[in-house]
Amino acid sequence: MRAAPGPEDAYLVARAQDGYLDAFELLVQRYSAAAYRVALRLSGNHHDAQDIAQEALAAAWENLDRLRDGSVFSTWLYRIVTRRALNKVTRGRAAELADLLDDVADPASGPAAQAERNLAVDAVTDALAALPFPQRAVVVLHHFEGLSYAEVAEVTHSSVPAVRSHLFRARRTLGTKLAEWR
Repeated sequence: MRAAPGPEDAYLVARAQDGYLDAFELLVQRYSAAAYRVALRLSGNHHDAQDIAQEALAAAWENLDRLRDGSVFSTWLYRIVTRRALNKVTRGRAAELADLLDDVADPASGPAAQAERNLAVDAVTDALAALPFPQRAVVVLHHFEGLSYAEVAEVTHSSVPAVRSHLFRARRTLGTKLAEWR
């Protein structure tokens, strides 16, 4: 979640904490797509992802007064989305990640190339869905969202060595499961 041009997040948070709804609306516009994207990658279900993102943004509004001055809004929102997704996944909902990766058709590629790409996307989706949630979360946050180890550690309430360990195990598992696609 990278900030869009315009007022700084800290300014918008301070204004929203003072009760200015338009400031929070700008934060929602800035981060709602990223919240949905993370929720989709963690939950694997379009409808669940919409619910998670909406609930996370509502929770952010309701708890905005708890955001510390030194905290970054985007990291805080990632934390809320990740917790909500974990709750949804652990409530017995199967995490099917059919929409995990954007399935963008390349008009220059033929049907055979597109079919092979779709098979590869399905293989990655299935392999990622099979990871334990902590490993899936760090893969999504680090590789798909571009967060640093320190940012992932902050979002997941863990240490940088724990993030590295989860990433190592996830990469090893993914490498084994995806060996035929190399």
